[in-house]
Formats: sequence, structure tokens, C-alpha cells
Amino acid sequence: MIIDCAVYRDGRREDTAHDSAALDHALGSLGHDDFLWIGMNNPTHDEMHRVAGSLGLHPLAVEDALESHQRPKAERYSDHLFMSLRTVTYSDDDISTNEVNIFLGDTFLLTVRHGGPSLVPARRRAERLIDSLSHGPTAALYAVVDAIVDQYEEVAAELEVDVQEVETSVFSDERTNDSTRIYRLKRETLEFRRAVMPLREPVQRFADTGAPEEVRVYFRDIADHLNRAAEVIADVDHLLDNALTAHLAQLSVQQNADMRKLTAGATIFAVPTAIAGIYGMNFEHMPELDWRLGYPACLVLIGGLCVYIYRRFKRSGWL
Repeated sequence: MIIDCAVYRDGRREDTAHDSAALDHALGSLGHDDFLWIGMNNPTHDEMHRVAGSLGLHPLAVEDALESHQRPKAERYSDHLFMSLRTVTYSDDDISTNEVNIFLGDTFLLTVRHGGPSLVPARRRAERLIDSLSHGPTAALYAVVDAIVDQYEEVAAELEVDVQEVETSVFSDERTNDSTRIYRLKRETLEFRRAVMPLREPVQRFADTGAPEEVRVYFRDIADHLNRAAEVIADVDHLLDNALTAHLAQLSVQQNADMRKLTAGATIFAVPTAIAGIYGMNFEHMPELDWRLGYPACLVLIGGLCVYIYRRFKRSGWL
């Protein structure tokens, strides 16, 4: 459905009805530097084709806009540009992505959102900057893309915090099961990478030659933010690899320590077991069988040997 529809004349908003006749009238009344900005959310097939007919959108681009699993990209058609990108949100080690498809023409900007955060704040922020909207629909495109990329930097910052928590947990004295969380963070980082990396090239193209000269500086700013987010993704992925390696090494060290303790304990108990086994054979002619102090002497010998072995293991660090 159409969420918002307005004509911007010299950067100032004029609300427009959402039916096809009103859209056609608004497009026909546009003057120099005026443009129409339409926002849609989860449109039906009929709603999308009704708006596409008024704007003269290419059928292939319309088909892509109706599907919510597009790779971030930008494609140029004869009289308009189609851009697909992903919004990213992060909560409890879980990254959620949703799709926003954008049509940019000389006199219009159409955003088609499939779930995810609302683009109304981006529109309101752009409307407060009347001078920027006076540059036409390309300035409105910048407002939308900039809002989405700002979310990337917020998610990147939250990922860095979680990676620091994992590092602290891995190198702590407590025994923690960090491998599950590390794997989950790596999977979410991969999802984040799929949203950010393909978008760098089309945005850089806008910053170089694709956008009007007066707004290229804004797209260079977006390109810089994307590069920073990409660097964080690479750093996070590298740190998670190191954390996983360190965690596995810690597990190996802990297992070796456990095995040494078990070995030391088994050795200590082997002494009384051997002596008791020998004296438990019940042969008639055995030393100390008729000695009254033989039993307590045997217990003292066993205790002394166990204490001696324990102290040697303790001194060597096995216990």
C-alpha cells in the first residue's frame, strides 16, 4: 500500500492523493526541479502495477521490486534508475535484513519497502532540509540511502561490542561455552556482509559520475560510511576467527589439565591398591602375617607413599 505521497516544489511539501488519477495529475503539474516522492510498503501486485503504469517503470524493474530477495544492486533503464538495498537491524546476536527497492526518475522517487524500519524519519529529516530537496529526486534518494547506511554503522558498533564480550569471556578463568556464540556471530556477520558489500560499487559510482555535481559530495559521504562499515565487518570477522582459535586452544589446555589431574589421582590410588592386592592373596607364609603391628604399619606405609606422591604431583603442577 502507499504510505506517503507528496509533491515537492522548491523543497516544500504538497500532499497528493494516492489514486492513479491524482498521481497522473501531480506528474503533469510538475515544474522545473519539482518532483513526486511516493512511499510504498509491501504493495500487492495490482497496487505496484498501478503506480508503475503512472510512472512508466520498466516491467523487469517492477518484477524485481515485487520480489523481496534481491541482491543489493543498481540498474539503469532508459529513463529511470532502479536500486535495491537492504535495511539491517541487530538484537540479541541476531541480524535481521529487509529489502528496500527504489525507483529514481527525473521527476519522481518511488520507494518500495518490504518490512523493516520505516523510512518516514528519513523523509521528515529531508523535509527539514529544504535546500537539499530543492536539488530534486536525487537529493531524496540520498536521504533514503543515507538513513539506511547510518543503520549499518550502528549495527557495526553493536557487533564490535559483542565481539569484545566474546574475547573477554574466552580469556576469562571461567569455563564458558563460547563456540556456539562465536559461530552465531560469524553467521550474522556474513548476513551483514551480504547487505553492505554489494552496495559499495553503485554508491561509489553515484559519488563519481552518476549523480548531479551538486549532490555528489553527499554520496561521497555515504561511500565513506559504507567503507567504514565494511572495514568493521572485516575486522569483526577476523577477530571472531582469532577468538574461535583461542577458545579451542583454551579447551585443549583445560582438557590437558583435567587429564593430568586424573592421571595423578589414579597414580595415588594405585599404591594402596597394589599393596592391598598383594596382602589380600592370603598365602600362609607371608612376611608380617604373625606380626601384631603389621596391619597398622601397612596403613602407615600406604598413607606415607600417597602423601609423598601427592606432594610430588603438586610441586610439578599436575594437581
